[in-house]
Amino acid sequence: MKTKRLFIALCTCIALLLALAGCSSAASSGSDSTRTVTDAYGRNVTIPADVQTCATVGSAARFVAYAGGTDKLVAVTEMDKPATLARPYTVAWEQVLAELPTTSNGNHLMETSVDGEALLEIKPDVIISSRSAQECDELQSQLNIPVIGISYQDQMFTEIVFESIQVVGDVLGTTEHAQQVIDKMNGWQADLDSRTANIPDADKPSCYAGAVNYKGAKSFSGTYAQYPPFVAAHIDNVADETVESGSVEVTLEQLGEWNPDFMFLNAGNMELMKKDYADNQAFFDNLTAFQTGNLYTQPSYNMNGTNIEIAICDAYFDAATVYPDAFADVDLESMYREILDTMLGTNCYDQLTAAGLRFGKISF
Repeated sequence: MKTKRLFIALCTCIALLLALAGCSSAASSGSDSTRTVTDAYGRNVTIPADVQTCATVGSAARFVAYAGGTDKLVAVTEMDKPATLARPYTVAWEQVLAELPTTSNGNHLMETSVDGEALLEIKPDVIISSRSAQECDELQSQLNIPVIGISYQDQMFTEIVFESIQVVGDVLGTTEHAQQVIDKMNGWQADLDSRTANIPDADKPSCYAGAVNYKGAKSFSGTYAQYPPFVAAHIDNVADETVESGSVEVTLEQLGEWNPDFMFLNAGNMELMKKDYADNQAFFDNLTAFQTGNLYTQPSYNMNGTNIEIAICDAYFDAATVYPDAFADVDLESMYREILDTMLGTNCYDQLTAAGLRFGKISF
């Protein structure tokens, strides 16, 4: 009888140990299957430990390209295709994007729409969104899918841009690629700064960025205070006196008062500018930049979010044009190729130039 009781007790202990082991294994598996990341808005988001698929909302696909994670895209937005030079990542990754379903209209700042039912059918591991923190919270609550927020509008070499690239790389498992891009950006920023920071104000010609896009196409009147490419290259921007920072529309009278030495214009809005010029030819022909031929075209870096690679290329072009001696040793074509191929994660410079990418002089 005593032996029987001992046997039962021993069996009970073994059963308890096995149960505890099972619980421990399940708990370990559960904790190992997820992890928590902090997005660009400071939101703590629990995601699968090994993210294999992602969808995007707003203009987040651009940053998936920067972070080297386009192979994990399973849904994008209507703005991500068809391919257009206004958003170079759509040209660089046209074949990938063309095959993917769209689940939102893709607006970055203006009103957007998201097809929640389609996303629930696709079941991405995560959604990466460039919309506001509040919208990220609402979408995550609605779909019960982790939503990672990024932010970067009208920015270039800023912490929020670096954090956004970094968090997308962390989420998608491409941390090394993302860090290489960030390191390159830091290098370009330091190079621009070292070449231009000590140029005396008296030696800086006045400059104007015109036809700058913001919530739509603009003609000569569209400009920008604290224009990021000018800021990066310490260029004297006549529009800085208008507002603290940001997009602004000015009158022709104001442009005439500034009478800048150089004008850098978005060639994508050439038809709008040609009409303005035809309607006001005497005015424009009297401006210094028109008389000296210091009229230059460059790609717009703003179209449904900021094409940061284009903003950096613009900074090099603007700086080399205004301060030629400081950039005499720089092969601009090689620099554009390095910037575009690095940022977009594929050899795309030739593809983009074939699509119309151009920096140079223009005339009316």
